[in-house]
Amino acid sequence: MKAGLPPEDAIVQRLAAAFATRRRDVKTGIGDDAAILAAPARLAVTTDVLLEDHDFRKDSDPRRLGRKALNVNLSDLAAMGATPLWAVIALGLPKKTRPDWLDALTEGLREAAAEHGVAVVGGDLSASEKIFVSVTVMGQAPEKPLLRSGAEPGDALYVSGTLGAAAAGLRLLEAGYRLSREKDVLDPKGRRVPAQRAPEKARLIRHQIDPRPQLELGIALAHGGLASAAIDVSDGLARDLYRLCRASDVGATVDASLLPADSALQDFAGVLHLDPLATALYGGEDFGLLFTVPRRKQAAIEALTGRFALRRIGTIDDGAGVRLVRDGKRAPLPDAGFDHFDP
Repeated sequence: MKAGLPPEDAIVQRLAAAFATRRRDVKTGIGDDAAILAAPARLAVTTDVLLEDHDFRKDSDPRRLGRKALNVNLSDLAAMGATPLWAVIALGLPKKTRPDWLDALTEGLREAAAEHGVAVVGGDLSASEKIFVSVTVMGQAPEKPLLRSGAEPGDALYVSGTLGAAAAGLRLLEAGYRLSREKDVLDPKGRRVPAQRAPEKARLIRHQIDPRPQLELGIALAHGGLASAAIDVSDGLARDLYRLCRASDVGATVDASLLPADSALQDFAGVLHLDPLATALYGGEDFGLLFTVPRRKQAAIEALTGRFALRRIGTIDDGAGVRLVRDGKRAPLPDAGFDHFDP
């Protein structure tokens, strides 16, 4: 039997069946030249692409890759306070791709879409030497969307979740650790990691391969008018904070002692050859929300800290640049983190 994918029309039929939806806002979905949608007055749109050997390895779990491909886009909508509605997906696939690999990728996309109320309404297919998954997500923007440009001097600086877990998970994957389909952690030689060491390794790897967008938090911040500016932490806390500060024409001071560095960073510092503070600051792909809060709104934010694992980490300043206070000493924080075009 010939290996590889069936003809394009057969793949489209397969995808149309997988993503079939009956929603009043989807007038025409997969199968025509374009989707026809009942769009809201304010539409938020974002897109992202995951590329083999750059964003993931060829032996990555395709189901989790599908989940991640959608969820990293949803994280951008979360940073705007938008409610997701629809997605279109473009796939580049080598002709020898196994049909069961595509089925697993589709299942991951479908799972993530169902979890967040997203209808997949179209896309594109192309033969490609390497796999790429490009997702565009559209959603309803609030009347006053969260932007990067609203921070003011005196605002408090908050972040949700922990920092550095995804970067540590990437270190584990690069070292050869894997999650099996049975959710066991396998070491570089394919052996099951002992039970007492497995849970933390599994948690770190999941942070990397299956991020969770903070949509509920973003909507709460926007609809409650609680945040003055926001950005999702995709390329590292430091780099994304600089982006927010430049957009708002402000500076910031971060207290190192307040950073919610993931608890496992210290435990794995020696094994993974990482510095916990540097990993928390520059690691990237945490996909929490970094946001600023005016003084008059801080009591309302504090009431949400337990529900959303929020941590105040600093203050917005008048001026430019970002500073880090560590052990009572203040120093410039480098504008460093992930960059697609770093040499």
